[in-house]
Amino acid sequence: MTSERNRAGRPALSESRRAATRREVALVAAHLFIENGYAATTVDDIAAAAGMGLRTFYRYFAGKEDVVAPLLAIGTQAWADELAACPPDLPLREALSRSYRTATVGTLAAEGIAEARLRPLVHAATQLPALRATWLRVQYDCETQLVPIIAARTGRPADDLDVALAAAMANTAVRLATELWAAGEESGSAADVVDTCLARLATSSLL
Repeated sequence: MTSERNRAGRPALSESRRAATRREVALVAAHLFIENGYAATTVDDIAAAAGMGLRTFYRYFAGKEDVVAPLLAIGTQAWADELAACPPDLPLREALSRSYRTATVGTLAAEGIAEARLRPLVHAATQLPALRATWLRVQYDCETQLVPIIAARTGRPADDLDVALAAAMANTAVRLATELWAAGEESGSAADVVDTCLARLATSSLL
């Protein structure tokens, strides 16, 4: 019989409750990172703003770097959800672009975050060694999420090579677009840069 308490004697957390708490703390941390900068924000700051003690914080996160993962995953999950909800007759590339834009606008509005203010945090996630691994892990998870959705939209099995390639190329295009936008190397919104990169997939002849 599965025990309802962990080895330390505390009640075990359900996965859904744990994920919800991680998301809530990540959003609190996001506002602190935006206001004060990532480097200047401490674990103590995050725990205090989230209304929890340090021991409780470390039950959910290994450290400050780990707080960024659920924050980034909010956006990738929203993109996957919007893509799955797109009309089935919409061409795949158009569905990818439209769903990304809808997910980005909706998520930022829901969390009360201006896109321009998010740019330094995303840039830090893509450049700081401690955060880069988290950034790439979230991107890999996103690619995995895209596979069954693209398979369903195209009527192909999830283990089809073309489906895997489409998911990998789409996710890489979005990752690169986001990194370019965060670095300030492209004008327009993140969704505008994503549109450009996804369109280039169809026209590039380098391969």
